[in-house]
Amino acid sequence: MAQLDQAAPLAGRRAMDAVLSRLVGAKPADVADIVAPLSAGQRAELAVFCYRRAHLHTIGLAVAATCELADLIEAAPSNAAGHVLFTQSRARPAPARASGPRARITLASSASGNSALAEIIASVASEEELDAADAAPLDSPDMQVA
Repeated sequence: MAQLDQAAPLAGRRAMDAVLSRLVGAKPADVADIVAPLSAGQRAELAVFCYRRAHLHTIGLAVAATCELADLIEAAPSNAAGHVLFTQSRARPAPARASGPRARITLASSASGNSALAEIIASVASEEELDAADAAPLDSPDMQVA
């Protein structure tokens, strides 16, 4: 009799593993059909399990959408967690970000790597220094003759 008691949880675990492996590659619209053979408690446990893992989070929400609040509260670590999972599973999904073409990212080339560019920058800098010296008033301390 003890072997039968141990076999039941093992069979349930195998069923959950099989369902989870089907869920990983499934479309969100197919989730309800995939989890239909599971009991309400098993669906709630699967929803909590998936929700708590970042890579399975959206699957957890989709499975939770097939569950009743009472089942999620029982399967979750707290009443609040069950309520949050229930509420989030029924909320409208966040709008997807625009998936248009990404802007090209270019990196500035170094001035030292391009000698012609380096010469232009040096000449502009020296012209600015000359212009600044020309613009200084004649009575400034820098321009007085000793």
